[in-house]
Amino acid sequence: MLLAAALITAVLAQNPPAPAVTTGAADGITTSAAMVHGTVNPHGAATTFHVEYGTTSGYGLKSAEQSAGAGTDAVNVSAALSRLTADTTYHYTVVATNAAGATHGADRTLHTAIVPRAPVASTRPATGIAPLGATLVGSVTPRGLDTSVHFIYGPTTAYGATTADVPVGAGASPVSVRTAISGLQPHTQYHFRAVATNASGTARGGDRAFTTGRAPTGVTITPAITRVVWGSSLQVTGAVTGIGSVPVALERQAFPFGAGYETVASTTAAVNGGFSFVVPPLYVASRLRAVTRTEIVAASPPRLISVAAKVGVKTRRAGRRHVRLSGAIWPAVPNGRLSLQLRSRSGRWSAIRHAQPRPLSGGRSQYRFTVTRARRALAYRVVVVANDGGAHVPGASRTVRVARRR
Repeated sequence: MLLAAALITAVLAQNPPAPAVTTGAADGITTSAAMVHGTVNPHGAATTFHVEYGTTSGYGLKSAEQSAGAGTDAVNVSAALSRLTADTTYHYTVVATNAAGATHGADRTLHTAIVPRAPVASTRPATGIAPLGATLVGSVTPRGLDTSVHFIYGPTTAYGATTADVPVGAGASPVSVRTAISGLQPHTQYHFRAVATNASGTARGGDRAFTTGRAPTGVTITPAITRVVWGSSLQVTGAVTGIGSVPVALERQAFPFGAGYETVASTTAAVNGGFSFVVPPLYVASRLRAVTRTEIVAASPPRLISVAAKVGVKTRRAGRRHVRLSGAIWPAVPNGRLSLQLRSRSGRWSAIRHAQPRPLSGGRSQYRFTVTRARRALAYRVVVVANDGGAHVPGASRTVRVARRR
């Protein structure tokens, strides 16, 4: 076996194989030059190498021939490329040759640097347009130098306002820039443009314009009634001016009006701004207002809705000549005062008897009056004055008729 190995070594020495080649990376890239690296294994024969390069994989250009030696190990090689064109992609490969033939390394590419110049700027349409703000958009090509961009904007082409500078690097490709602005006026036209600057100069994009969104300018509400009986609801209609189809909330502030408003209903106004709510049952005096749920908030003046104590009444005979009127009062009115009222022939009501309410379970009060049946049918009602500081206004029972005495 030792003899066979020696024989193989002798044959390879007399007939070496073609060299082995790898194409490495390029560095030192400028606008017109680059350094290409690779490795060559001569396989024991005198070997030379060069780099073929060009703007396609067909190459067409090559560097000067250089020696890679005659060793049996891979050696690092490099070749300088010159007279390149700026901002251009080149293909290249390392080629090594010895007596056995030529070997090409893999195809690789490099891109030369661009000649530093003033940037290119363009202004793109604004996005995210709202009543008070928008996002300004531009595109900037730095062209080889560190570049920054800002926007100028205002209600005319004189602009007047400037955003902060945004760095966009020193590349050769366009870079998109977006800057949000605020503090604008609703339904107003604004002009803007992108301005890019580097060491070689300043470029201004074209003028563009946008109009901010509309905003509500006012809200009005009209309650169907302004006095409800305890536990009753009501309808409220209203309108938003300045813009339609916006979210609207109905808010309530309950007596004694020390706390804030709470949302009790929500809707979306119609295109013409109109809206309607059904107010949930009210149990104490409340202030109602409608508020837009928009970036710019508009609120209606508050409307006070009074809540009257609810007075129930039922009649029952108490002997031959008397009738008892009794009932419950919602809510409990421990400090309240009751009056039994009689309607005259002319239709006027007058108090004929007074009493204090008595406690009843379930957060209620109760009362009882006894009347004598007269020679003619008479109409009665019970009126309650709550005396609770304004939480409830006086409430009256339905009218009951007591038949005449026979």
